[in-house]
Amino acid sequence: MTDSNCESTTVTSKSSNFVINENEFISLDFALEVLELGDFEEKWAISKVLVKYGEAVIPFLKKIILDENADVESRWYGLKILSQIRHPEIILILTELLTTTQEEDLIVIATQTLASQGKNSITFLCQLLNNPDYRLLATKALAQIPSLDVIEPLLSLVNDEDSIIRTTAIVSLGNFDTPEIKTVMINALKDYSSSVRKEALIALGLKLKSTQDKELINLIIPLLEDLNLSVATQAAIALSRCENSLAIEALNKVLHLPHTPEPLKVIIVKALAWIATPKSIQYLGKSLYNLNVSVTLEIIDILGRITKPRLKSQVVAILTSFYYTQSPKLGHPEILQALCYSLKQLRSIESVPILEDITENQNPQVRFYAQSALQYLRELSS
Repeated sequence: MTDSNCESTTVTSKSSNFVINENEFISLDFALEVLELGDFEEKWAISKVLVKYGEAVIPFLKKIILDENADVESRWYGLKILSQIRHPEIILILTELLTTTQEEDLIVIATQTLASQGKNSITFLCQLLNNPDYRLLATKALAQIPSLDVIEPLLSLVNDEDSIIRTTAIVSLGNFDTPEIKTVMINALKDYSSSVRKEALIALGLKLKSTQDKELINLIIPLLEDLNLSVATQAAIALSRCENSLAIEALNKVLHLPHTPEPLKVIIVKALAWIATPKSIQYLGKSLYNLNVSVTLEIIDILGRITKPRLKSQVVAILTSFYYTQSPKLGHPEILQALCYSLKQLRSIESVPILEDITENQNPQVRFYAQSALQYLRELSS
């Protein structure tokens, strides 16, 4: 290695442990030591030196970058150096890092570096897909590249035997929007792997934000009764993104099925509130009377958070009617407390008589909630 290939850089650091002189040859060993042990300024300066070693530095940087116990800053600078070198092995290093690290800063720069390798990285990773030992790693790496060029290789993986590979491909394809991908997502709703079904629902649910596709809604509805709770939950969330009556009716039906798990019922309650139409709110109002106390509590809480002006009067009418029917559930202090708080949030001046009545309750905590709501509403009207 000649001096001309390894020009040194001058750095001044108050906490400097290393002397890096402008015209002095810097050995690779010394440069790597600075990268590992130096302070911020020293690492920044020495990274310029290490780049000039080219391919020779790759094995040493690999060791630092993939060491989960190494200093994150040193690993970050190692990645920064690799981003300026083009070599197939770099793609493997980045691929392995992306599948092992949880450090957000490293993930960001590794993804950027992988993308900066250009089409060569995609071509190389596609070749690795044919190698069983690297197929999963290559899939995860392709999924990190924000390029239309990854669509075709990822589409080839959606029927892979490995559910992790299928899931990874579905997650990444969800970032793109083509008719072919939509078809793949719809087919994935029938996958035997719950993780694949869930990720397909996430992708299709996002499409419901901009469409009232009845065919798609009808395909999602059956998954409300999926045996896997996370899939059923995601189906409810997906349907909450549209205001279609099909979605509202399906959500209300599953909400009242005896075998529906309570956590799913809570999500469905939230979904109906997120849809926020007179019909979805009406169903929530009716549900106050025929669901258990904990779900009823969720309904009262979420009704108090309705913000659409056109729905507020409907919500207030629902809550006041619930109080005047003297439901047995009003015997639970937490129900009365939630009712007071929701009426307060809704700024319901017309509910003052109800709150005055509740201030006579024997439970001191209930009285406190009623008095707090009363004081707030009286201040609003004064």
